[in-house]
Amino acid sequence: MAEKWTGKTDGTPFMQRALVKILRTLDVRCIYAVMVLWLPFYILFRPSATRVQYRYFRERQHFGVLKSMLFTWRNFYAFGEVIMDRFAAHAGKTFRFNIENRQLFYDQVTEERGFIVLSSHLGNFEMAGYELSTPLKKMNVVLYAGDTDVVMENRRRILAQHNIHLIPLQKDLSHVYAISNALSDGEIVAMPADRRIGDGKTIAVPVLGKDAKLPMGPFALAVTRNELVRVVFVMKEKWDTYNIYIKELPLATDGPVRERIADLAKRYADLLTEMALRYPTQLFNYYDFWSDETWL
Repeated sequence: MAEKWTGKTDGTPFMQRALVKILRTLDVRCIYAVMVLWLPFYILFRPSATRVQYRYFRERQHFGVLKSMLFTWRNFYAFGEVIMDRFAAHAGKTFRFNIENRQLFYDQVTEERGFIVLSSHLGNFEMAGYELSTPLKKMNVVLYAGDTDVVMENRRRILAQHNIHLIPLQKDLSHVYAISNALSDGEIVAMPADRRIGDGKTIAVPVLGKDAKLPMGPFALAVTRNELVRVVFVMKEKWDTYNIYIKELPLATDGPVRERIADLAKRYADLLTEMALRYPTQLFNYYDFWSDETWL
């Protein structure tokens, strides 16, 4: 069994604050270079996560032994890059973005009604906030509340400048009311739909050829409220460039509610599979995503 994935960014608060200060003057590629040196030790002391990623490449991507070993290393390196990019963004650095199907997002921004954006832990969704934000409609980003104080403070500070509000997941479920109010006010709500948390209800759908249990909440919310849904993937292409893919996720109009929820989850899982095959090294779930265990 893999170790529990905490969802927290590595490093002490002092190290994280120092990194932001360093990146205000230093090119992020310098950090990439240093990362190559300590990455083998990082992998060595993460045996469970390393084993899970290796199995992902062998069993879900169907790579050979040597290719799976190589891609496991490349996956950890890619994860390090996107984490450094987040700190670079916190330090004020900018990146380039190419957007596919831009109109699927911005055509809805001018409408009175709000809409839902479903994200995942494939790629680097946080970077979307620096490009897709708009003064015309507030975006509310639902996220795990257990990251370090430094990371959460930097996110709030930078994203607030882009008309983005954070809604941390809370044990008392107060985030549910915040989400409902935001949609009722005609705002955007962005939330991950690939990682189950606590004892919430789940729905099993095939991802890369095997059933995975996704959280039912995001799909049930969209169906019961009849909300427009977009799926956004933010994938690293070059050291300073990200590709943003915006996908439409239509709702079924007929049938029982539970069947329509299952249909929406299946459509989402199909898109997740498509993008994971296209960007195999950028799936950053370091636990057995296909197990029956609850994470975070």
